[in-house]
Amino acid sequence: MDTKVTSSEHYGSQFDLDIGELVEPNRIHRRVITDPDVFELEMDRIFGRSWIYVGHESQIPQRGDYFTTQVGRQPVVMTRHENGQIYVLENRCPHKGALVCPDRNGNAKRFMCMYHGWRFDGDGSLVSVPVHSGYDETGFDARDPKNGMRQLPRIHNHKGFIFASLTADGPDFDSWAGEGLRGLNNVIDRAPTGELEVVGDCYRTIQNNNWKIFVDNMSDGMHTSFVHHQMARAAQHTLEKFKGQARPGGLDVAAQLAGEPDQMAKVDLVAHPHGHFDMAAFAPDLQGADAELYRTSIVARHGEERANAVLERNFHNVLMFPTIIMQASLQQMRVIRPLSVDKTMLEIWVFRFKGVPESFSRRAVMAGNFANSPSNVVAADDFEAYFRVHAGLKGPQSEWISLHREANRDLPVGASLRGLTGNSEVCMRNMYKAWRDYMTAK
Repeated sequence: MDTKVTSSEHYGSQFDLDIGELVEPNRIHRRVITDPDVFELEMDRIFGRSWIYVGHESQIPQRGDYFTTQVGRQPVVMTRHENGQIYVLENRCPHKGALVCPDRNGNAKRFMCMYHGWRFDGDGSLVSVPVHSGYDETGFDARDPKNGMRQLPRIHNHKGFIFASLTADGPDFDSWAGEGLRGLNNVIDRAPTGELEVVGDCYRTIQNNNWKIFVDNMSDGMHTSFVHHQMARAAQHTLEKFKGQARPGGLDVAAQLAGEPDQMAKVDLVAHPHGHFDMAAFAPDLQGADAELYRTSIVARHGEERANAVLERNFHNVLMFPTIIMQASLQQMRVIRPLSVDKTMLEIWVFRFKGVPESFSRRAVMAGNFANSPSNVVAADDFEAYFRVHAGLKGPQSEWISLHREANRDLPVGASLRGLTGNSEVCMRNMYKAWRDYMTAK
């Protein structure tokens, strides 16, 4: 595959851009972030080929339920057919291309395109075409179910989490996910019944920055002492009012962010093949009477030894590159939807563990409000930092972005890499290596 593209970003002139030269072992060129032509290639070569998160099966619990979203640039609809099977379909009518399902979600035994009345089953197959005789002897069979809404070539249900790919070839899901699944699996293992469910709708925010700036930040512990210092101090003072009582969700995590720049050095950072990573949790796990009841339920499911292993391995951020970041310790998941080179939509979903005390679910919802609602006091700090990074990189003199922190000190763990400390930029270096591999693949 040709890895050169024509770009018009540099002083308004045309030049040949070799994607492979934009990523070096310990730094990346600013055009990885700011070049609109690079962004267009990403949408084709990464979001158009990789495994992309679609949704969770709990969002379509009943037969006939559907949920609409995007896979890369492609609008899709995730459906639960009358036979109980889950499908992911292109959300377009094969006639003129109109969106068939414009709503975010709903329930329908059949889908009908509002433009010309074509009707489709829950698996996308064509049910009927008005005045189908008009297609006689035209080469189009208006009675053939195969001429319906197309199913995506590949779909995988990983314990309720639905992923799909727009291409029929490429690594299978397990090969792509690899060790990156350990964080997601840990979240699922923490549910007493092995089942999670989405709580309500999500928070949606638009960031005025490239999507990769956000992903970088999810493994960057050092920024917390600066970006979140005032917020964290306020959280610490608030926590003092709850001594011996149940505390609002998210405060424990927020209060940990007011320390020195090396406060996150003890946190494990592990980078996995294909750009995935995980960051260990840095706040104490749940405590109190409900926590004991919860632990008893986990032991009942897994047995004592396995339960101890599950509960001892707690994660704060888990990236399944390129689209989801699970905040396991807060029962939240962030879904990345790139809109343009400098705009990114972020969806934040809260999950409930089935079979846990209600206080756990309340804590998760409160943490979601605290960190992600329109009046939040956490993400607003980050968004300003992301904006400033992107704004600074627009200047053509800002050529290279440093990823040198603790470079050449990464510790091999099988096919993965552990940062020497939690301040390492190992996950960023690993992600951009995967980014380059995607962008230059033959």
